[in-house]
Amino acid sequence: MNSSDHDLVRKASTRGRPRDLKKREAILDAASALFLERGIDATTMEAVADRASVSKMTLYSHFPDKPVLLAAVFERNLKDFQLPELSESVEVSSSERLSDFGERLVEFLLRPEIVRTARVMAASADAFPDLAAAFYAAGPAAVLRRVARFLDLMREKERLSFPDADLAAEQLVAAWLGVDQLKQSLGVSGPPSKDAISRRVRSATETMLRGWAARGPAG
Repeated sequence: MNSSDHDLVRKASTRGRPRDLKKREAILDAASALFLERGIDATTMEAVADRASVSKMTLYSHFPDKPVLLAAVFERNLKDFQLPELSESVEVSSSERLSDFGERLVEFLLRPEIVRTARVMAASADAFPDLAAAFYAAGPAAVLRRVARFLDLMREKERLSFPDADLAAEQLVAAWLGVDQLKQSLGVSGPPSKDAISRRVRSATETMLRGWAARGPAG
């Protein structure tokens, strides 16, 4: 193959990539919508191809089966899960940093699409246990670890008393959320207002920190 042939191949390949990426994104958009509308088990690869306006051959060239497609949808959705760093700051008090983090976390978790995604994953956990485990590890477990690390810093700095930072993080995050997530999952209420979230998170943070401080320094 001469140099001009190489140039033609390179140009053809470059031209093809944007189209392939657009098709891939169209497939992921279609799959994400169908998983939420119908559930994972009821969503067929044929339905995804039809919704994305691509052939089944094109669909299978990108995603050989439904678990691979589901994993790709899950991975893409996780990119939206961005929270501020939870670290010590000389300008802002630890409790303020913790409350700000909690407000942003709860606002994210109570988005209707996030509530639906969690509900779909829970309903499909038996069929896709590995993906359910990955969902938990990359989402809730990662958040709890971040909160636990920060509480450990606060314990030393502010002489708080709790025996287990991991358990304390679980208790605090549960207090932040209350039962709003459950109510949305059951369809008995919509997402609370930003002000309502702020009041709940700040009240929970103040209450928990006050209780840990009242017990005296750990050890």
